[in-house]
Amino acid sequence: MKVIHFFILSLLLCPSFSMATYTLKEGKFVNQKSVATLSVQEHYSAALEAYQKKDWKVLINQATIVIKNFPSTPFAHEAHFYLGVSYFHFHDYQMANREFSSYLKKQTTPKFFEEAIQYKFAIAERYKKGAKKHLLGWRSLPQWVPADEEAIAIYDEVIAALPHHDLGAQALFGKGQLLVRDDDYKASIEAFQTLLRRFPKHPLAPEAYLSIVEVYLTECQAEFLDPDFLDLAEIHVRKFGQDFSRDDRFQKAQEKLLAMKEVYAKNLFETGQFYERTKKLHASHLYYTKTVAKYPETKAAESSRKRLNRLEEIMKSGHSN
Repeated sequence: MKVIHFFILSLLLCPSFSMATYTLKEGKFVNQKSVATLSVQEHYSAALEAYQKKDWKVLINQATIVIKNFPSTPFAHEAHFYLGVSYFHFHDYQMANREFSSYLKKQTTPKFFEEAIQYKFAIAERYKKGAKKHLLGWRSLPQWVPADEEAIAIYDEVIAALPHHDLGAQALFGKGQLLVRDDDYKASIEAFQTLLRRFPKHPLAPEAYLSIVEVYLTECQAEFLDPDFLDLAEIHVRKFGQDFSRDDRFQKAQEKLLAMKEVYAKNLFETGQFYERTKKLHASHLYYTKTVAKYPETKAAESSRKRLNRLEEIMKSGHSN
């Protein structure tokens, strides 16, 4: 009884609820608009007509009638697809995704399989660009909730459904971008690397190479300086050059790699400065020399050369530790 009271209260509090639009059917409140007044074939035909006219409101109504009143018919199965299309065009991506998922689960070889996957990919892209989902998952509540997790899940669906299709490549790239934004660097690199393995000549491959190097640069700036980051970045830049040496983005990747070397070189140079300040000139000399040897093209190496010349003068004069 409490559940029924709560349900009724929820309906009454819903802005779109009106007693005039609901009727009691088999002990349940049912929207009168979803009650069948024609045969399943006639309602389905009305849905198809609305689809052709792009009358999404009517399509939602007719598809809902078919699904609710004739759930065991083949018409209901395809109605889920049309309902998903309608919600998509109303920018209700959460509801659209649910309907496309329902459609794809109904049969092993759905008629609109690729179209449904394309819509799902488009939903993930909208989520990546900032579209939100409903509070508590209720359609009657505002779309305020970030949907990054849903976007990644949808990308994974697309990748699994079309592993060697162009859409699969785009989903891998979109997933990688979203993971970078969420600071999941390891997973983002895995997504970009998967794209490169499966689609080595795809137009997105150069962008994937560049993205990987950018991620390694971000990691070395934000975390402990793991030497593996630089080594791995160098491997990817070298492979980038082998595959796309004439691509403009190859030069950008080289610049990112140099920026990484600057970070590592600066760390060595600053250590050398520390030892110089504490009068441990031999240790300081060692770090400046190492900076020049490992990262000769960096600004830190140029500064180290100047300090080495100064140190050698001091050490020759006998003022060393």
